[in-house]
Amino acid sequence: MPTGVRRLVNRLLAILVALVVWHLFALGPGASSDFPTPSASFRTAVDLAGTGAYWSNIATSVETALLGLALAVLVGVPVGLLIGADEHARRSTQLLLDFGRTVPAIALLPLFLLLFGATRELGLVLILVSAVWPVIIQTSYAVGEISPQLRRVGRAYHLTRWHLLRYLIAPSMFPFVFVGLRIAATLSLLMAISSEFLGGSDGLGYVLLQAMQINDTGRAFVYSFTAAFLGLLLNLVFVLLQRRVLWWHPSVRKGGAA
Repeated sequence: MPTGVRRLVNRLLAILVALVVWHLFALGPGASSDFPTPSASFRTAVDLAGTGAYWSNIATSVETALLGLALAVLVGVPVGLLIGADEHARRSTQLLLDFGRTVPAIALLPLFLLLFGATRELGLVLILVSAVWPVIIQTSYAVGEISPQLRRVGRAYHLTRWHLLRYLIAPSMFPFVFVGLRIAATLSLLMAISSEFLGGSDGLGYVLLQAMQINDTGRAFVYSFTAAFLGLLLNLVFVLLQRRVLWWHPSVRKGGAA
């Protein structure tokens, strides 16, 4: 059997096993709590997919996540470049970066909720606070790891700052930066839905909260799986973008960007 077909068969078998376990649990231990079966969840998903509110909430969550990710990139990349370009700056900010990336942004929700209320701005701030750290760290690390030989080549050819950034620094740092972007993208979607769930603004998180409050487990499952599918789709988009941009890099040619 070809490798690609065998991989596909293995994944389908894993999904089938998971569905069987889910179905048996729903009919057994989960029956007392109205745990939905896969078929019931599928019917609920079909019903919701026919409503405009379902797609509107998805669009709201995705838009908030992408706006927050854009803010994280606009802030994180320049800061990472400044930190990574100087060895003293890297050492001086190491403790601050380690502290910032370990602080859970959701712990700051009460403070941000008082400042911004149940608005989209709340989600954007939470995304920025959580997603900016992997972008800064990966960018600064990428710049700091650029080969000294490349820097000497740039000085020998008297390259301008723009050409140095475009032809030497950018190609060397992109593989690291894309790792940070993929982590930041996942955090952005997570924080967008969490802010809607805890803050009460429109989006997938809010309708999930409503479903849980009225004990509508069927809808709650569909909304949860929708959020999970969006996370997989967002990661896939960045994997494809990474392969498109870094087609020349060995990690992409050998199938490492997955």
